[in-house]
Amino acid sequence: KPRVWPCRARYHRPSSLSLATPSSAAMGGVCVGKSHSVLAEAIRVRVSPAASQQDVAPDFADVPLETLGVHVPVLPGDVGLCGDLSATDVACLAGRYKAWLYVNTPDSPNFHRAELERAGIVIDVKVFPGPPTMPSEAQAAAVLDALDSLPRPLMMQCTSGMRVGAALLLWLAKRRGYSAMSAEQLATDMSLKFYIDCVRCGPMREWLKTQLPTQDTLCAQIHADDLIFKQLYDPETSTFTYVLGCGATNEAVLIDPVLEHKDRDLSTINELGLQLRYVVNTHCHADHITSGGAIRKELPEVRTVIAKASGAKADVHVRDGDQVKFGKLALEAIATPGHTDGCITWLLQGAPSRVFTGDTLLIRGCGRTDFQLGNAGALYDNVHSKIFTLPGETLVYPGHDYKGRNVSTVDEEKRFNTRLLESREGFIKLMSELNLPYPKQIDAAVPANMVCGTQD
Repeated sequence: KPRVWPCRARYHRPSSLSLATPSSAAMGGVCVGKSHSVLAEAIRVRVSPAASQQDVAPDFADVPLETLGVHVPVLPGDVGLCGDLSATDVACLAGRYKAWLYVNTPDSPNFHRAELERAGIVIDVKVFPGPPTMPSEAQAAAVLDALDSLPRPLMMQCTSGMRVGAALLLWLAKRRGYSAMSAEQLATDMSLKFYIDCVRCGPMREWLKTQLPTQDTLCAQIHADDLIFKQLYDPETSTFTYVLGCGATNEAVLIDPVLEHKDRDLSTINELGLQLRYVVNTHCHADHITSGGAIRKELPEVRTVIAKASGAKADVHVRDGDQVKFGKLALEAIATPGHTDGCITWLLQGAPSRVFTGDTLLIRGCGRTDFQLGNAGALYDNVHSKIFTLPGETLVYPGHDYKGRNVSTVDEEKRFNTRLLESREGFIKLMSELNLPYPKQIDAAVPANMVCGTQD
């Protein structure tokens, strides 16, 4: 009989590894071994009869992780999720990872610490319970902190692989500032099993939603790079408005404000201890009237900004590459015509960087191109060449969302925005066949916005 080399220069004779037909049961996508190793079975099918009298040292790096019930979500791409494994499988998997996070109690018989210690990787145990007991605030925070600090690649393990999926999603959502619906969108697109394929995970899904804000209850954020940030929402037109402030100087800009919310926006800026310098528009809007002109009347020192290509009135007209500086921070104008001929995407460099895309790029969609000199081919080209070429972790803040979502990333949109995954020809055809009704306020909004929101 052949000798089998299961991992890391150690070998076991067949008497110590059952190579019989597997008797494990697939439960929730995770193979739960009984008297044998799932990996051993993967090795068995690789050993040819001709090698029966020889020592066999298979390449364990080539054994598919799925064979062991390991799921590696495409984002962030360096974290694996698994359920209970045999000691042999853990020993062989450990060589692929730099760290292992176990979220059951450490006295569990399915926690194979000795095998992990022999592999020399970082081991951490943070209890993250599941139904009927939900994680406490402290337990959730401990797991999120571990995900921040543990080296990659990282394996996360629980009983079935479901709770670790929930923990990973919570970490992604919290660190990116996602609303509950943005997190749900990401879970669906990444095919996280606890969200789309687990009949017993309903309580965990509902608990996770309670840990995240809704679209209209987003809190102000203060970041290490001196950025003060607040996302605001108008439910009538599903429009996002953004307050960006420099923590070092308290200077601020306001992006895409809505006339009806002028007082709310100015109060928010005041509450954050900021001084407004610029009102910036991504384009000449057709669905709402900007408050830029009204704010300038109230605060004459504030300057309004829009693309020169828009033809609209403003104090400052920008072209591709121009900057709007506020304190130590600056917005860079990226010309992205297509939705209209005067669209600008505003880039704020940072860790991570942020782009404010207006109607050019939406979450899993894009703006229409059938009025205001729109051009579907130009929109497609500009998104692919100017936005999708930004670092994948760049946060995407759209001008609108109609499904409760609030933010995405460049990487997500490149992977999951089905409209923009079309070929250029297919995209142009799709956009020409949308047959959308015109915005309700277009007849009033466009003329008003051409004069900065105020009919002079």
